[in-house]
Amino acid sequence: MAIKNNGSNNLIVYLLVAVLGGGLIGYLIGQNNRPFSAAYLNQTASMMKDNGSSMMQMGKMMMGGGQMMQQKGQQYSDQEMMQQGKQLEESGSEITNKGNGMMERGNGMTQMMGR
Repeated sequence: MAIKNNGSNNLIVYLLVAVLGGGLIGYLIGQNNRPFSAAYLNQTASMMKDNGSSMMQMGKMMMGGGQMMQQKGQQYSDQEMMQQGKQLEESGSEITNKGNGMMERGNGMTQMMGR
């Protein structure tokens, strides 16, 4: 007793071929565009170090500006200027610390990759 349902058998075969072919193509595309390749990680580490350095420079400038505002506020007995200068200096210090942390993480990534 043979089942003669060639239409549905052919459909199943075509679906299996399409799924396997699509899976293979997707796999090959994914292998070429892996987000965590060595080049990607190296680029990310370099970017982290550069951005960390920029953040540290900006933080130092903010700290210097805050100190200058505090001096001028003291010179002119302006409490508001002194408070604003103190806040600017604290923000600059925080940004400097975050930039330093970012640079350290970038250096750590570079060392992990053996470069």
